[in-house]
Parts: sequence; structure tokens; C-alpha cells
Amino acid sequence: MSRDFKNADELVRSLSKLTGKLQEKAVKSAARKGANVIKKAAQNNAKSFDDPATAARVWKEITVRAGRKRDNRRVGGVVMRIGVKGGAKRYVDNKENRRKQRVGGSYEGPGAVYYWRFLGFGTSKMRAQPFMRPAMSQHWHEAMDVTAQSMAVAIKKQAEKM
Repeated sequence: MSRDFKNADELVRSLSKLTGKLQEKAVKSAARKGANVIKKAAQNNAKSFDDPATAARVWKEITVRAGRKRDNRRVGGVVMRIGVKGGAKRYVDNKENRRKQRVGGSYEGPGAVYYWRFLGFGTSKMRAQPFMRPAMSQHWHEAMDVTAQSMAVAIKKQAEKM
């Protein structure tokens, strides 16, 4: 696989010919395909520690989702998130009424396996078995290649709609 994107200038020129919405559709489509490469690698990593005796499966809860418009604006492009359903929840103490409130978002609603955090990050009594970060660090080149190839196809597809 090539790490040089020799046709990057050509992709940018042809992308700039599209209207704003068509540009966003093309980029989102390509970014999602690249993110799915990392998702599949994370699922394979999670399968290594899933207990076959239980019904819950961490690897089934890993998902890809598009970032919010606020995130896209902040980075100046399209954001794709790869995470576990249920997200990383944290609780804060509300000073007014001294009750705990959940802060933070989730990936497509509550997840069925809340304990993925303990496995992935470890606890004071067990070592971490990371599965998300290694997937990203080992497969980002492949994801970039898939994204670049998909971008060319998506641009052609969107250009036909004009």
C-alpha cells in the first residue's frame, strides 16, 4: 500500500468543484469507510478477551458515528468517532442538591457492556487490556489508504449528481 497520496492535489481540485453539501457527503462517505477499517481491527482486538460463557460481547458494541456539527466546525472538516456504545460516562457532584449527575454523551444509547472501560483501561486490581488504541495505531495507514480511494469514488459519484 502506498503512503504517498500523489493524487491528493487532483482530489482537492475535483472536490472543490462540488457544492458544499455534495462535498460534505463525499467526505463523510470516505471518512466512514476509513473509520470502519479501524472499527474492524478494534472488534478483532476485543474478541481476544470476550468471555464466551457470557451473552454480552464487547466487540458487538463498537460503533462508528459521525461527529456533531460543532465538532466538524471546530476542526474544520468532517469528524468520525469510533467508540463503544454507552460511551465514557463520568459522574460529577452537583453542589446545589448533592446528587450525582451523568455528564457526557454516548454512542447510540446505553451500551449493554458497561464493563468495557474496566477491561480497556484497567483497574487498581487488574491490568489494562487495551483494544481501541492499538487498533488505531496499527491500522491508521490502511484507513488512510481506504479513505483516499473512497474519496475518489465518492467525488465521481457526487459529480454525476450535479
